[in-house]
Amino acid sequence: MQHQSGQDRSPTPENQIVSSTTITCPQCGSAEELKNTICNGIQKCYCKRCLYYFSPCSNDDVWLVSDLGLNFPIHERRGESVINFRPIEQEWLKNASKKFIKYKASSGVSLSLLNHNLIGHKEFSYFLRAHPEIHCFEDIDRSLIVTYMEENQSKGLSSQAKNSRLVSLANLFETGTVNGWFVLQPYLIRKEDYSKYDTKPLPRYIPSEVIYNLNQHLDSLPEPLMRMVLVIQECGLRIGELCQLPLNCLKQDSKGGWFIQFMRLKTKRETTLPISPELAQIIKHQQEYIKQCLSTDYEYLFCARRSGQKKFTPVPSVMLSQAFVRNLNILADKFDICDRSGKRWKFQSHQFRHTVGTGMINNGVPQHIVQRFLGHMSPTMTSVYAHIHDSTLRNEVDKYLSTKIVNINGEVIQSLTTELDDDSSLQWLKKKVLAETLPNGYCSLPAQLTCNKGNACLTCSDFRTTIEFLDRHKQQLERTNQVLEVVQANGWERQIQVNQDVKTNLERIIATLETNLDV
Repeated sequence: MQHQSGQDRSPTPENQIVSSTTITCPQCGSAEELKNTICNGIQKCYCKRCLYYFSPCSNDDVWLVSDLGLNFPIHERRGESVINFRPIEQEWLKNASKKFIKYKASSGVSLSLLNHNLIGHKEFSYFLRAHPEIHCFEDIDRSLIVTYMEENQSKGLSSQAKNSRLVSLANLFETGTVNGWFVLQPYLIRKEDYSKYDTKPLPRYIPSEVIYNLNQHLDSLPEPLMRMVLVIQECGLRIGELCQLPLNCLKQDSKGGWFIQFMRLKTKRETTLPISPELAQIIKHQQEYIKQCLSTDYEYLFCARRSGQKKFTPVPSVMLSQAFVRNLNILADKFDICDRSGKRWKFQSHQFRHTVGTGMINNGVPQHIVQRFLGHMSPTMTSVYAHIHDSTLRNEVDKYLSTKIVNINGEVIQSLTTELDDDSSLQWLKKKVLAETLPNGYCSLPAQLTCNKGNACLTCSDFRTTIEFLDRHKQQLERTNQVLEVVQANGWERQIQVNQDVKTNLERIIATLETNLDV
């Protein structure tokens, strides 16, 4: 019963419900587990089998999103799946708004941006109730727009809200004028009409005490949800990117480093990020969980749960963003997770992204690297984090990629994944953000993991070094030889064996590094 929005048809009465026996779920084809509801006069159906919301009927003033050729975000399916023009009371404004939405949809504008514009059209329609003398666009003059701005100001709206209403109206005016839908007086909305933002936006990062308390109780969440939290904590993904991580997202480079590969929802670009070995193991466990519990056709790393059951029963559908956040806030209520002021913390998915960005800036990661890691399209977006701790930015010149990587046996690590190994920003992140720097090299374990080997780096398989540490290796070899003379003279067998292993490894490392000086 879906329609093409440009076709003529008889409107469906607001209170008429199409019987669920005459329709099927467009997602899974089920006709047996549908629940009908009325929301703002629009019939909505909910499929209990696949958790999909859809609208089976509509009229000239209610358009299905699918009819506009738009892809509704699969992690937000509980939201509106229709575009509703009913609140626009003036027919001349409603018709222009319809043309605008159809025109912008054909040019590839996102659904969220279309909805923002439509909200602005609706707000202008409400304002026009008090101005019955306005019968068409030609009746709109500058004084009316000034009155509209004054009314918005009197409502105490934020600068962002006021500007949003003006922008949506300006977009409608410009698009309609260019396409000849109507004729307007010039300069109705001017540059100086837009308000300056009240304050510089601050990242909504999660305080350390809240993160600590959350992690203390993570095991109370179902395992898939717990793994989602660990992924978003480390990688700072957008919620849609987290919910739609592909099952085969895990990659590894020649040095044993782990990465996740996924599609950025905003830029539509494939992205690769370094992750800790610990998180890689968590992702592996989740991959096995999906393979065991769902069909081989399911392509995502995480899934939704069947509603109405206490136990997490997986279903082959992407988890909704609202469900992810709801589970975290239930956990916060249950264990009284609060900030320092004692206020109960209200989790939002984007807070994790801001927490990662703020933490990277505070740890001295260069701003352009943070921009790359978070997938920001411009430095301006990243600068929101930078002002918090500008003084911690460090020198970004890195010679890591220009040198050979050598292990404790003096073996040069060869690359089998050049697309990962030759990416300077990616390797900088892995080295500076995830790895611990040692006096004579690097530990391939991430800094947040505790080393249980003690002071034994030169006999550890996780040790890596480069030519920049050659002099230190020579100095340590000299000291090791001196120690060996003492322990051999005293017959200390254990110390002889340990220092002999260190000496052997140092000699191999030095020989390899000197051999590769000119390579």
